[in-house]
Amino acid sequence: MWFIYALLGAIGKSYSGFFRKKIAASVSGDMYIWLGYSLALLVLTPFMVARGDEILSVLKTLPLIVLGSTISAIAATRLNLEALKREELSYTAPLNAFVPVFTLVIASIFLGESPPKFGIFGVLAVVVGAYIVSIKPERVHWYEPLKRLVTSAGAQLSIAVAFCYAVNTVLIKVIANSGYSPLIIFYVTSLLGWLFLLHVPIFRRQEFKAVGKSDKLAILGGAISSLASGFFHILATANTFTSYATSVRRLDSLFSVLLGWRYLKESNIRNKLIGSLVMTFGAVIMALS
Repeated sequence: MWFIYALLGAIGKSYSGFFRKKIAASVSGDMYIWLGYSLALLVLTPFMVARGDEILSVLKTLPLIVLGSTISAIAATRLNLEALKREELSYTAPLNAFVPVFTLVIASIFLGESPPKFGIFGVLAVVVGAYIVSIKPERVHWYEPLKRLVTSAGAQLSIAVAFCYAVNTVLIKVIANSGYSPLIIFYVTSLLGWLFLLHVPIFRRQEFKAVGKSDKLAILGGAISSLASGFFHILATANTFTSYATSVRRLDSLFSVLLGWRYLKESNIRNKLIGSLVMTFGAVIMALS
């Protein structure tokens, strides 16, 4: 069942990226995130009143872990919106395949987990895939894709997004291993995120005007798909190994490239599709080794 959850999370993530791309230039990241959390709380709060003891328990038992999970999720979304302002969706999304690489490093340092036997081959595949994704038809020098990865603000932001998602995944796994249900984890992190960003509608009310002028269906679609992606990712992470959940979730890069090609008319799709396939293959190697 975890595979279905992870696959649904990947689909949700690809559509959230698609909708974010459409509104990235018109709505601030903080307002977008706060609206998403507001929607989650509006839907879930009536069902969570009877589970107040569980909510207080996770906040008392793992306050720093829950806070870190919330902050890393907010940071990832903020950075992702900034990346989408600068680069195409079909370029930024495949770079999320760096998430398993960072997860591998974080787990080995902070959780004492040993790197998988063939993990290095998976890492190399991810790097090769990133190289292919960065190739532009007009570039002739072999070092140009590497230069783009290092110098492009969109690429740097996307790699930072991958790091934040890796931190978030590890922290969510810690909470799940402590016996808390995915629904409680999702609700508590949404509640903290909403409170953390409450200053936005209070002190930056002019941003509601930007929301009113932007594509409201895209904002709603982005909020719903982001929440679905986050919830299914928590479900998958809670029910299997972190590496398995993150590797299947990397299928979002394939879906995102296809969405960018079909609906956003983005360029250089062949290289991006090949590169995202290679990067996904690398993530699977790391998960199964």
